[in-house]
Amino acid sequence: MAEAGEFTLRAYMNGKMDLSQAEAVADLIASEHKAAHDIAMQQMRGGFSDELKALRTQLIDFTALIELELDFSEEDVEFANREQLNELIHNLKRKIQSLADSFSYGQAIKEGVPVAIAGKPNAGKSTLLNALFNEEKAIVSDIAGTTRDAIEDVLTLEGIKFRFIDTAGLRDTTDEIEAIGVARAKEKVQNARILLYLFNREEDTIEEIVAQIKALHHENLTLFLVENKIDRSGGFHASPFINQLQEALFGAYTQTIIGISSLEKTGLDALKNLLVQEVEAMKLTGTTVVSNSRHKAALDAANNSLIQVAQGLQMNLSGDLLAQDLREALAHIGSITGEIDVDEDILGSIFGKFCIGK
Repeated sequence: MAEAGEFTLRAYMNGKMDLSQAEAVADLIASEHKAAHDIAMQQMRGGFSDELKALRTQLIDFTALIELELDFSEEDVEFANREQLNELIHNLKRKIQSLADSFSYGQAIKEGVPVAIAGKPNAGKSTLLNALFNEEKAIVSDIAGTTRDAIEDVLTLEGIKFRFIDTAGLRDTTDEIEAIGVARAKEKVQNARILLYLFNREEDTIEEIVAQIKALHHENLTLFLVENKIDRSGGFHASPFINQLQEALFGAYTQTIIGISSLEKTGLDALKNLLVQEVEAMKLTGTTVVSNSRHKAALDAANNSLIQVAQGLQMNLSGDLLAQDLREALAHIGSITGEIDVDEDILGSIFGKFCIGK
Protein backbone atom coordinates (compact mmCIF):
# COMPACT_ATOMS: atom_id res chain seq x y z
CA MET A 1 0.00 0.00 0.00
CA ALA A 2 1.24 3.50 -0.84
CA GLU A 3 2.41 5.66 2.06
CA ALA A 4 0.82 9.01 2.89
CA GLY A 5 1.97 11.59 0.34
CA GLU A 6 4.10 9.04 -1.52
CA PHE A 7 3.29 10.17 -5.05
CA THR A 8 3.74 13.87 -4.31
CA LEU A 9 7.00 13.07 -2.52
CA ARG A 10 8.21 11.23 -5.64
CA ALA A 11 7.31 14.27 -7.78
CA TYR A 12 9.30 16.48 -5.43
CA MET A 13 12.30 14.14 -5.26
CA ASN A 14 12.31 13.87 -9.08
CA GLY A 15 12.27 17.66 -9.52
CA LYS A 16 8.74 17.84 -10.94
CA MET A 17 7.73 20.35 -8.27
CA ASP A 18 9.42 22.19 -5.44
CA LEU A 19 8.61 21.77 -1.75
CA SER A 20 6.23 24.73 -1.52
CA GLN A 21 4.26 23.37 -4.48
CA ALA A 22 4.13 19.93 -2.85
CA GLU A 23 2.72 21.49 0.32
CA ALA A 24 0.17 23.32 -1.81
CA VAL A 25 -1.12 19.94 -3.03
CA ALA A 26 -1.99 19.06 0.58
CA ASP A 27 -3.61 22.47 1.08
CA LEU A 28 -5.64 22.00 -2.09
CA ILE A 29 -6.90 18.60 -0.93
CA ALA A 30 -7.80 20.04 2.48
CA SER A 31 -9.44 23.23 1.13
CA GLU A 32 -13.11 23.48 2.01
CA HIS A 33 -14.08 26.62 0.13
CA LYS A 34 -13.20 28.63 -2.98
CA ALA A 35 -10.93 31.24 -1.36
CA ALA A 36 -8.67 28.59 0.20
CA HIS A 37 -8.76 26.61 -3.06
CA ASP A 38 -7.61 29.68 -5.03
CA ILE A 39 -4.65 30.34 -2.69
CA ALA A 40 -3.53 26.69 -2.91
CA MET A 41 -3.85 26.67 -6.70
CA GLN A 42 -1.80 29.87 -7.02
CA GLN A 43 0.98 28.32 -4.97
CA MET A 44 0.78 24.94 -6.72
CA ARG A 45 1.14 26.64 -10.12
CA GLY A 46 4.42 28.14 -8.95
CA GLY A 47 3.54 31.80 -8.36
CA PHE A 48 5.10 31.82 -4.89
CA SER A 49 8.07 29.74 -6.10
CA ASP A 50 8.82 32.19 -8.92
CA GLU A 51 8.93 35.12 -6.50
CA LEU A 52 11.27 33.25 -4.17
CA LYS A 53 13.55 32.21 -7.01
CA ALA A 54 13.84 35.83 -8.14
CA LEU A 55 14.76 36.86 -4.60
CA ARG A 56 17.36 34.09 -4.30
CA THR A 57 18.92 34.90 -7.69
CA GLN A 58 19.53 38.52 -6.69
CA LEU A 59 20.96 37.47 -3.34
CA ILE A 60 23.19 34.80 -4.88
CA ASP A 61 24.70 37.27 -7.34
CA PHE A 62 25.69 39.70 -4.62
CA THR A 63 26.80 37.00 -2.21
CA ALA A 64 29.11 35.67 -4.90
CA LEU A 65 30.67 39.11 -5.35
CA ILE A 66 31.09 39.57 -1.59
CA GLU A 67 32.74 36.17 -1.26
CA LEU A 68 34.96 36.88 -4.27
CA GLU A 69 36.33 39.85 -2.35
CA LEU A 70 37.44 37.44 0.37
CA ASP A 71 39.78 35.76 -2.10
CA PHE A 72 41.40 39.13 -2.81
CA SER A 73 41.22 40.51 0.74
CA GLU A 74 44.95 41.29 0.82
CA GLU A 75 44.63 43.44 -2.30
CA ASP A 76 41.81 45.62 -0.88
CA VAL A 77 39.60 45.04 -3.94
CA GLU A 78 35.83 45.77 -3.73
CA PHE A 79 33.75 43.84 -6.25
CA ALA A 80 30.33 44.54 -4.70
CA ASN A 81 29.18 48.15 -4.76
CA ARG A 82 28.07 48.88 -1.20
CA GLU A 83 25.44 51.45 -2.22
CA GLN A 84 23.89 49.02 -4.70
CA LEU A 85 23.97 46.24 -2.11
CA ASN A 86 22.29 48.50 0.44
CA GLU A 87 19.55 49.37 -2.06
CA LEU A 88 19.13 45.69 -2.97
CA ILE A 89 18.85 44.65 0.68
CA HIS A 90 16.26 47.37 1.29
CA ASN A 91 14.15 46.18 -1.66
CA LEU A 92 14.46 42.52 -0.68
CA LYS A 93 13.49 43.25 2.93
CA ARG A 94 10.42 45.14 1.73
CA LYS A 95 9.38 42.27 -0.57
CA ILE A 96 9.96 39.57 2.05
CA GLN A 97 8.09 41.60 4.67
CA SER A 98 5.18 41.98 2.26
CA LEU A 99 5.04 38.21 1.78
CA ALA A 100 5.28 37.63 5.54
CA ASP A 101 2.54 40.18 6.22
CA SER A 102 0.17 38.33 3.87
CA PHE A 103 0.24 35.36 6.26
CA SER A 104 -2.40 36.81 8.58
CA TYR A 105 -4.79 37.01 5.61
CA GLY A 106 -3.75 33.60 4.26
CA GLN A 107 -4.16 31.91 7.62
CA ALA A 108 -7.56 33.54 8.14
CA ILE A 109 -8.73 32.31 4.73
CA LYS A 110 -7.34 28.84 5.31
CA GLU A 111 -8.82 28.36 8.77
CA GLY A 112 -11.84 30.66 8.49
CA VAL A 113 -11.95 34.41 9.11
CA PRO A 114 -12.67 34.87 12.84
CA VAL A 115 -15.61 37.24 13.39
CA ALA A 116 -16.41 38.10 17.00
CA ILE A 117 -19.91 39.26 17.95
CA ALA A 118 -19.70 41.45 21.04
CA GLY A 119 -21.66 44.01 23.02
CA LYS A 120 -23.42 44.48 26.33
CA PRO A 121 -25.69 41.76 27.75
CA ASN A 122 -28.98 41.47 25.84
CA ALA A 123 -27.60 43.32 22.81
CA GLY A 124 -28.96 40.51 20.62
CA LYS A 125 -25.67 38.73 19.94
CA SER A 126 -27.05 35.21 20.23
CA THR A 127 -30.13 36.18 18.21
CA LEU A 128 -27.82 37.47 15.46
CA LEU A 129 -25.80 34.23 15.48
CA ASN A 130 -29.00 32.19 15.16
CA ALA A 131 -30.29 34.47 12.38
CA LEU A 132 -27.04 34.20 10.38
CA PHE A 133 -27.15 30.40 10.51
CA ASN A 134 -30.94 30.24 10.30
CA GLU A 135 -31.03 27.78 13.20
CA GLU A 136 -30.79 27.75 16.99
CA LYS A 137 -27.06 27.80 17.70
CA ALA A 138 -27.27 29.71 20.97
CA ILE A 139 -29.79 30.03 23.80
CA VAL A 140 -31.77 33.27 23.60
CA SER A 141 -33.33 34.76 26.74
CA ASP A 142 -34.50 38.11 28.08
CA ILE A 143 -32.36 37.41 31.14
CA ALA A 144 -29.08 39.34 30.84
CA GLY A 145 -25.90 37.26 30.95
CA THR A 146 -27.39 34.06 29.49
CA THR A 147 -24.31 33.43 27.31
CA ARG A 148 -21.49 32.47 29.67
CA ASP A 149 -19.02 30.99 27.18
CA ALA A 150 -18.11 31.64 23.56
CA ILE A 151 -20.09 29.74 20.93
CA GLU A 152 -18.43 29.24 17.54
CA ASP A 153 -19.58 27.95 14.19
CA VAL A 154 -18.52 28.23 10.56
CA LEU A 155 -20.50 29.78 7.72
CA THR A 156 -19.34 30.09 4.09
CA LEU A 157 -20.34 33.27 2.27
CA GLU A 158 -19.51 33.59 -1.44
CA GLY A 159 -16.71 31.05 -1.19
CA ILE A 160 -15.15 32.53 1.97
CA LYS A 161 -15.24 30.67 5.28
CA PHE A 162 -16.12 32.75 8.34
CA ARG A 163 -15.86 31.59 11.95
CA PHE A 164 -18.55 33.46 13.86
CA ILE A 165 -18.03 33.70 17.62
CA ASP A 166 -20.90 34.63 19.92
CA THR A 167 -19.41 36.01 23.14
CA ALA A 168 -20.65 36.75 26.65
CA GLY A 169 -22.10 40.19 27.25
CA LEU A 170 -19.50 42.78 28.27
CA ARG A 171 -20.11 44.28 31.69
CA ASP A 172 -18.67 44.46 35.18
CA THR A 173 -20.04 41.59 37.25
CA THR A 174 -19.58 39.99 40.64
CA ASP A 175 -20.77 36.63 39.31
CA GLU A 176 -17.62 34.49 39.13
CA ILE A 177 -18.78 32.32 36.20
CA GLU A 178 -20.03 35.29 34.19
CA ALA A 179 -16.75 37.13 34.86
CA ILE A 180 -14.84 34.20 33.33
CA GLY A 181 -17.14 34.42 30.29
CA VAL A 182 -16.47 38.16 29.94
CA ALA A 183 -12.71 37.55 30.13
CA ARG A 184 -12.99 34.88 27.43
CA ALA A 185 -15.08 37.23 25.29
CA LYS A 186 -12.31 39.83 25.40
CA GLU A 187 -9.75 37.14 24.53
CA LYS A 188 -11.81 36.04 21.51
CA VAL A 189 -12.00 39.63 20.27
CA GLN A 190 -8.21 39.94 20.57
CA ASN A 191 -7.86 36.93 18.24
CA ALA A 192 -10.55 38.09 15.80
CA ARG A 193 -10.01 39.83 12.46
CA ILE A 194 -13.50 41.37 12.40
CA LEU A 195 -15.63 42.61 15.30
CA LEU A 196 -19.37 43.09 15.02
CA TYR A 197 -20.12 45.37 17.97
CA LEU A 198 -23.86 45.39 18.68
CA PHE A 199 -25.58 48.35 20.34
CA ASN A 200 -28.94 50.09 20.47
CA ARG A 201 -29.49 53.81 20.80
CA GLU A 202 -32.30 53.29 23.33
CA GLU A 203 -30.32 50.98 25.62
CA ASP A 204 -26.68 52.15 25.38
CA THR A 205 -24.85 55.41 25.96
CA ILE A 206 -22.17 56.94 23.73
CA GLU A 207 -19.71 56.80 26.64
CA GLU A 208 -20.27 53.07 27.22
CA ILE A 209 -19.87 52.17 23.55
CA VAL A 210 -16.74 54.27 23.04
CA ALA A 211 -15.11 52.95 26.22
CA GLN A 212 -15.72 49.32 25.24
CA ILE A 213 -14.53 49.84 21.67
CA LYS A 214 -11.30 51.46 22.84
CA ALA A 215 -10.72 48.61 25.30
CA LEU A 216 -11.29 45.95 22.62
CA HIS A 217 -9.40 47.59 19.76
CA HIS A 218 -6.19 46.08 18.37
CA GLU A 219 -4.10 46.68 15.26
CA ASN A 220 -5.43 43.81 13.11
CA LEU A 221 -9.11 44.30 14.00
CA THR A 222 -11.74 45.62 11.61
CA LEU A 223 -14.72 47.05 13.47
CA PHE A 224 -18.31 47.15 12.25
CA LEU A 225 -20.68 49.15 14.45
CA VAL A 226 -24.00 47.33 14.25
CA GLU A 227 -27.13 48.92 15.66
CA ASN A 228 -29.44 46.03 16.47
CA LYS A 229 -33.19 46.02 17.23
CA ILE A 230 -33.94 48.75 14.68
CA ASP A 231 -37.45 47.28 14.47
CA ARG A 232 -38.05 48.93 17.86
CA SER A 233 -36.75 52.36 16.86
CA GLY A 234 -38.44 52.92 13.51
CA GLY A 235 -35.55 51.65 11.39
CA PHE A 236 -31.94 52.75 11.06
CA HIS A 237 -31.72 56.51 10.61
CA ALA A 238 -29.49 59.49 11.32
CA SER A 239 -29.83 61.07 14.74
CA PRO A 240 -27.74 63.09 17.21
CA PHE A 241 -26.82 59.76 18.86
CA ILE A 242 -25.48 58.26 15.63
CA ASN A 243 -23.71 61.50 14.70
CA GLN A 244 -21.94 61.61 18.08
CA LEU A 245 -20.95 57.96 17.74
CA GLN A 246 -19.47 58.60 14.32
CA GLU A 247 -17.56 61.64 15.57
CA ALA A 248 -16.09 59.62 18.44
CA LEU A 249 -15.10 56.49 16.51
CA PHE A 250 -14.91 57.12 12.77
CA GLY A 251 -11.38 57.36 11.39
CA ALA A 252 -9.35 55.89 14.23
CA TYR A 253 -11.52 52.84 14.91
CA THR A 254 -13.99 52.26 12.09
CA GLN A 255 -15.63 53.62 8.96
CA THR A 256 -18.67 51.37 9.03
CA ILE A 257 -22.00 51.57 10.81
CA ILE A 258 -25.05 49.56 9.82
CA GLY A 259 -28.53 48.91 11.19
CA ILE A 260 -30.11 45.46 11.52
CA SER A 261 -32.84 43.59 13.31
CA SER A 262 -31.64 40.13 14.32
CA LEU A 263 -35.17 39.24 15.38
CA GLU A 264 -36.82 40.34 12.12
CA LYS A 265 -33.72 39.36 10.06
CA THR A 266 -33.63 42.84 8.55
CA GLY A 267 -30.32 44.07 7.13
CA LEU A 268 -28.58 40.69 7.35
CA ASP A 269 -27.86 40.50 3.60
CA ALA A 270 -26.20 43.91 3.74
CA LEU A 271 -24.14 42.78 6.75
CA LYS A 272 -23.03 39.62 4.94
CA ASN A 273 -22.04 41.68 1.90
CA LEU A 274 -19.93 43.96 4.10
CA LEU A 275 -18.12 40.95 5.56
CA VAL A 276 -17.33 39.53 2.12
CA GLN A 277 -16.16 42.94 0.82
CA GLU A 278 -13.92 43.42 3.85
CA VAL A 279 -12.16 40.07 3.36
CA GLU A 280 -11.72 40.68 -0.36
CA ALA A 281 -10.18 44.06 0.44
CA MET A 282 -7.67 42.46 2.85
CA LYS A 283 -5.81 40.93 -0.07
CA LEU A 284 -3.84 43.40 -2.17
CA THR A 285 -4.41 42.90 -5.88
CA GLY A 286 -1.67 40.94 -7.63
CA THR A 287 0.14 39.83 -4.50
CA THR A 288 1.07 36.32 -3.46
CA VAL A 289 -0.60 35.09 -0.28
CA VAL A 290 1.36 33.02 2.25
CA SER A 291 -0.82 30.59 4.21
CA ASN A 292 1.76 28.11 5.53
CA SER A 293 3.24 28.70 9.00
CA ARG A 294 6.55 27.04 7.99
CA HIS A 295 6.91 29.51 5.13
CA LYS A 296 6.07 32.44 7.43
CA ALA A 297 8.76 31.38 9.92
CA ALA A 298 11.35 31.04 7.13
CA LEU A 299 10.47 34.47 5.71
CA ASP A 300 10.77 36.07 9.16
CA ALA A 301 14.16 34.39 9.67
CA ALA A 302 15.37 35.53 6.22
CA ASN A 303 14.24 39.07 6.96
CA ASN A 304 16.12 39.06 10.27
CA SER A 305 19.28 37.99 8.44
CA LEU A 306 18.86 40.81 5.93
CA ILE A 307 18.39 43.28 8.78
CA GLN A 308 21.79 42.11 10.07
CA VAL A 309 23.27 42.69 6.59
CA ALA A 310 21.78 46.20 6.44
CA GLN A 311 23.21 47.02 9.86
CA GLY A 312 26.55 45.56 8.82
CA LEU A 313 26.65 47.78 5.74
CA GLN A 314 25.99 50.86 7.87
CA MET A 315 28.82 49.86 10.20
CA ASN A 316 31.16 49.06 7.27
CA LEU A 317 31.67 45.49 8.47
CA SER A 318 34.02 43.24 6.55
CA GLY A 319 32.85 41.09 3.66
CA ASP A 320 33.19 37.81 5.56
CA LEU A 321 30.65 38.93 8.18
CA LEU A 322 28.26 40.23 5.51
CA ALA A 323 28.62 36.98 3.56
CA GLN A 324 27.66 34.93 6.60
CA ASP A 325 24.35 36.78 7.05
CA LEU A 326 23.69 36.67 3.31
CA ARG A 327 24.20 32.90 3.27
CA GLU A 328 21.79 32.54 6.18
CA ALA A 329 19.15 34.56 4.32
CA LEU A 330 19.66 32.35 1.25
CA ALA A 331 19.31 29.22 3.37
CA HIS A 332 16.03 30.38 4.92
CA ILE A 333 14.51 31.29 1.54
CA GLY A 334 15.80 28.06 -0.01
CA SER A 335 14.25 26.00 2.79
CA ILE A 336 10.78 27.05 1.60
CA THR A 337 11.20 25.58 -1.87
CA GLY A 338 13.63 22.82 -0.90
CA GLU A 339 16.49 24.31 -2.91
CA ILE A 340 18.79 23.53 -0.01
CA ASP A 341 19.08 20.22 1.82
CA VAL A 342 15.93 19.74 3.88
CA ASP A 343 16.02 17.63 7.03
CA GLU A 344 14.33 14.23 6.56
CA ASP A 345 12.25 14.85 9.70
CA ILE A 346 10.82 17.99 8.09
CA LEU A 347 9.98 16.10 4.91
CA GLY A 348 8.38 13.36 6.97
CA SER A 349 6.25 15.92 8.78
CA ILE A 350 5.18 17.61 5.53
CA PHE A 351 4.29 14.53 3.52
CA GLY A 352 2.92 12.63 6.49
CA LYS A 353 -0.04 15.05 6.53
CA PHE A 354 -1.22 13.84 3.12
CA CYS A 355 -3.91 11.23 2.75
CA ILE A 356 -2.82 7.74 1.65
CA GLY A 357 -1.10 7.71 -1.75
CA LYS A 358 -1.48 11.33 -2.83
